[in-house]
Amino acid sequence: MGRFRNERINVRLSDFEKEIFYKQMKRAGHKNVTDFIMTAICKHHSTVIDTSPILEIKGELNRIGCNVNQLAKVANSTRSIYADDVEELRGNLTAVQDLVEKAFQMCVDGRRLDCGVHEDNADTDKFTPAKSV
Repeated sequence: MGRFRNERINVRLSDFEKEIFYKQMKRAGHKNVTDFIMTAICKHHSTVIDTSPILEIKGELNRIGCNVNQLAKVANSTRSIYADDVEELRGNLTAVQDLVEKAFQMCVDGRRLDCGVHEDNADTDKFTPAKSV
């Protein structure tokens, strides 16, 4: 016996997006939209990756770039720079290196939040997150 579905979701697509949707539906072997969508949401999962470490790195690199530009400007105009400025820049570079290592380790560890529904949970009202691989 099929499930009773009483909720409706409307999606608006451009002509191009609609064409892609139907091509993918046909390629996947589905004959109707509901079957295609239900297969996609019940038997597949989405992966959400935490990009905050990369955004931190981007900010740090921007600050370091500004510092390098300031040091280059001073060096070009006065023909000298202060050792403290160079040390500050080295400290900033070390901080970025630490952030890069942290982001890399997160990728290696496979830290991510899978938001898919397992096939064994598809027939229940409870949706549990999939486990990371």
